[in-house]
Amino acid sequence: MTAGAFVPAARSTRAQLMVVLPLTVALLVGATGYFAVSNMRHVYEVVGPGPLADDRVAQLAWQIAAISLIAAVLGFSIALGVTRPLRQMSRQLEALASGDLRGSLQIASTSEIDSLGGAMNEAISALQRYYLQSMTGAVITLDADGRVIGSSTAAEATLGYREEDLVGRKFSEVFTPASGSKAALIAVENAIARRQPVALDDVEIVAADTRPVRIGITASYLQQRSGTALDPTRDIIGVTIAFKDLNQMHSLRARLQQAEQLVALGTVTAGVAHEIRNPLASIRGLAELLGRDLPAEDSRHRYVNTMLQSIDRLNRLIEELLLFSAPQAGESTDIDLGGLVEETVSLARHGLGGRNLTLSAGARPGAPLVVRGNRDRLQQVLTNILLNATQATPDGGVVTIAADRRHGSAVVTVHNTGSFIPPDVRRRLFVPFFTTKPSGTGLGLAIAQQIITALDGRIEVASSPESGTTFTIEMPLAVAEEVLA
Repeated sequence: MTAGAFVPAARSTRAQLMVVLPLTVALLVGATGYFAVSNMRHVYEVVGPGPLADDRVAQLAWQIAAISLIAAVLGFSIALGVTRPLRQMSRQLEALASGDLRGSLQIASTSEIDSLGGAMNEAISALQRYYLQSMTGAVITLDADGRVIGSSTAAEATLGYREEDLVGRKFSEVFTPASGSKAALIAVENAIARRQPVALDDVEIVAADTRPVRIGITASYLQQRSGTALDPTRDIIGVTIAFKDLNQMHSLRARLQQAEQLVALGTVTAGVAHEIRNPLASIRGLAELLGRDLPAEDSRHRYVNTMLQSIDRLNRLIEELLLFSAPQAGESTDIDLGGLVEETVSLARHGLGGRNLTLSAGARPGAPLVVRGNRDRLQQVLTNILLNATQATPDGGVVTIAADRRHGSAVVTVHNTGSFIPPDVRRRLFVPFFTTKPSGTGLGLAIAQQIITALDGRIEVASSPESGTTFTIEMPLAVAEEVLA
C-alpha cells in the first residue's frame, strides 16, 4: 500500500477507535448492570413491594449508570492514547507523500507504539539520506508553496549554501541571477508556479560566496493521485529541480578547443621550423666566413657580429618552436619533484644578481613526491615560471615555490607578491606568441603548458591586487596514492 492510500485508511481507523471503543466499554458495563437490575427486580417481585426495596433498585440503577459513564470516559481516554500516535504517523505520511523528508515523530505512549514510531523515524531518515545524498547531480525539492524542503550534497556545493540555509527559501532566493540572467530566471520561476515544463540550457547565477556559476535547469513535478476510481485526478504536491554546474564543462570545452588549435599550430610550426633551420645554418656559416676574411681592425666586423647574434636568436626561437610542437621529446624517468624544486630555486638565486628580492622554497614534504616525466623538460617548466615570477615581482617582494600532494596528485605552487595580472591578460597567458615583455617570444608559458599537458597535468593561474599571483602546476603521481576519506 502506498503512502497516499494509507492516509485515508489511517483516518478511518482512528475515527472507528474514537467511537467504537468507548461505546463498546459502555455497552458492556450497561449490559452487566441491566442483568443486575433485572435480577433485583425479580427478587423484588418474589419478596414483595416495599419502600426499602424500591430505594435499593433505584440506587443500583444510578450506580450502574455512573459506572457506565466512567467506563465510556476511560474507553475514550484509551482510544485517544492509541489514536494520537496514529494521527502523528498519518500526518508524517502525508508529508512524505508531498516530498517532505525532514520530519520526525515525537511519540510518548506504550513501548510497542514507541518502537513503531522509532522505526518510522529511522525509515524516514534513511529514505532522506538515500534520496538526496546518493544523488550525484545537484537537486533541490520544493513543496507545493514553492519553498525548499530538501537538497542534495552536490546542490549545496554548487550553490554555496548549507542545507539548513536552503530550507524554507523560495526559488528566487536560492537562484540569484547574475547580470543579464534575471529575465530568464523570472521566466523559470513563473513557469514552475504555473506547473509548466521547464528546461533552461545555460544561465548564470551568483552563488552564496559571490562566485559566478553557469547552470542548466530542469524541473519535474511530484504528483499524488486523488479522487475516485471512476474519476481519478492528480494533484501537484511538490517540485524537483535538477541543475548542473556548467563551469567545468565550459572549461573543458575551452581546453579541448585550445588543444585542437595547438595541435594544428604545432604541426605547421614544426614544418616551418625545419624549413628555416637548414638555410639559417648556411647563412651563419657564410657570415662566419665573411668575418674571417675581414682584417681584425675592419669596422665591418661589427656588422658581422650583429648578423651572427641575430642568427643565434632565430636559432633559439626555432628550437622553442620545435619544442612547442613536440613537448614529449626526451626519456621519461621517475623524478623526485621536491628535490627538483629545491634545485631550481638554487639555480634561480644565482640569476637574481643584486636584486632586493626574497626567493624561498616551501617545506619539503615528508614522503618523496615522485612523478614520471623528462627531468630536463620539467626543470624547464619550473625555471620558466619561476623566472617570470621574479621578473614580475618589485624590489622588496617575495617569491615562494613549494611542492606538496593534494587529492592524490603532486602540486607545485609558485607565488609572488606585488604583481597583478588582469583577467583579459590572464586568459591569454598560454596563447602562443602572446607576451607582455618587450623582447619575449611568447612561447615560454605555451611550451610549459604543452609539457605539463603531455603528462596529464594542468597549469592554472590566480591573481588579485591584494595577494599577488599564484601559478599552480598539478601532475599525477608516478604511483597512485590512496586518498583517505
